[in-house]
Amino acid sequence: MKKPKTYLLIVLICLASGIQAQVTPLADQFLLNPFLTNPAIAGTLAKRPLSISARQQWLGLKGAPSWQSATWHTSFNSRKQRFNPQGFINKGENSFGNIGLGGGLFNVKYGAISQAGIHLDYAYHVYLGKGRLSFGLAPLYQQFIINKSAFIPPDGSVPDPLIDGDAKEVLHFVDFNAGIHYFTNKFFTGFSMVQMFNSAVSFGDLSFVSLDESWYNPYMARSFYLYGGITPALSKNFILEPSVLLKFNAQSGFGLQVNIKAIISENFQFALLYHLQESAGFFAGVRIGDYLFRYQFEAPFGKTSMNGFTTNQILIGYLF
Repeated sequence: MKKPKTYLLIVLICLASGIQAQVTPLADQFLLNPFLTNPAIAGTLAKRPLSISARQQWLGLKGAPSWQSATWHTSFNSRKQRFNPQGFINKGENSFGNIGLGGGLFNVKYGAISQAGIHLDYAYHVYLGKGRLSFGLAPLYQQFIINKSAFIPPDGSVPDPLIDGDAKEVLHFVDFNAGIHYFTNKFFTGFSMVQMFNSAVSFGDLSFVSLDESWYNPYMARSFYLYGGITPALSKNFILEPSVLLKFNAQSGFGLQVNIKAIISENFQFALLYHLQESAGFFAGVRIGDYLFRYQFEAPFGKTSMNGFTTNQILIGYLF
């Protein structure tokens, strides 16, 4: 039967690949593109950002994770809005668009496994106190693809039922991301769930289940994100933004990221970041007119990291 064969194949791949990193492809781009961390951020910016990013995890390690993503989001009825770098600051009837829409495409590859999918994001915004509260929901569809032609049998003369036959296995999943986001011109905070159904919702003949054992792929498992930061304006053209991101993955456990970012004249950004027991690095971004360029570098730091292999990520974007 195809289903037990597929279950066992996934188990063996996950065990062999040793995927234990805290990284979640859709969400761990908090500094470069926070929209991927929380769908409630859709429509909270002054313009409509189109972003394309690529990340190479553990550069130089064969089969290491790499992924690409493209996102775009917008708000409606925004003609009377006024903004600072953190978003809306004015009040009044019809002074802001209370609906945000967006979406994105992504492709992830690690070893013989790849994931490709699409998410569509909806957010609803209301004023609360001196800030804005946003609720977001994003249906997600993805394909989980196993390229068995990349496997090398231990003995080519002995038939292996797991890798013989079809050269590729494809599983289909429907899941959801959800979150809330609150911000003023002094601070921001939010909470989100990525793949909230643990990627157990499927259609077609195949399904990704654990067989009552903990063999889920962490990249497919449910993740929770809780973040917050303050945005004091030290001068007219200088904002210092320290922030903390706490995450929990159903398979790989807890993770903590600490950032301190400086924003200069709304056009230049620089940040230092630290992943607890994983890595340390920096982030830099520049805006030239309506064009965005961002880069993030991380070096391994701690006993659980892949020593000797750095992580690099770039983002280019355009503000419509």
